[in-house]
Amino acid sequence: MKQSPFFALLLSNALYGKQKDGSYFIDADPELFAHILRYLRRGILPIFYDNATGHNHALYGLLLEEAEYFQLPRLKNWLSEKKYLQAVTTRCWVDELEGKHFSDVRGSDEVGDYSWRWHTNRTYLCPRRIPVHKGNPKACGQLCSEARVEGVTEYEEEEVLKTLVVRKQIIVDHQACVGGRDGDDDTNDD
Repeated sequence: MKQSPFFALLLSNALYGKQKDGSYFIDADPELFAHILRYLRRGILPIFYDNATGHNHALYGLLLEEAEYFQLPRLKNWLSEKKYLQAVTTRCWVDELEGKHFSDVRGSDEVGDYSWRWHTNRTYLCPRRIPVHKGNPKACGQLCSEARVEGVTEYEEEEVLKTLVVRKQIIVDHQACVGGRDGDDDTNDD
């Protein structure tokens, strides 16, 4: 139990902590102690993050008190210096889609927020109604200009559904949670 002088003493001294039935009494909140035990078993530093609410800073604060009490320097350092903030990063970007039909494929680590609006597109119409000139006034030449009625440029208006997709990808750096668990940081006490 080199991770914790507290547990090393508790488990090595039969008179200090062992109960008559062979168990050990540890005065701790069972929900918080579950995180301590998980850390002691594998050395993986905890991340309490939810896509909707972000980091659970209250739980980090409570666990910090337990890490200090149980003399876990690596866990204490992770929590007190808020290193967990570097373990979770977000990447955001925006896509604008046009039309009524679109498919949305995303990874399980992405969330999307959608907003829709109708937009009026104005498309240039060739006075001679040449299909390849539609939408491209530069394609029209002298004959098209002469065919224009009273010099008025015509446009076709079309209602188009535009969808704005704001995407957010959550990236968890697992290496940040396991780095130093082989003992390098466990012996450095503050």
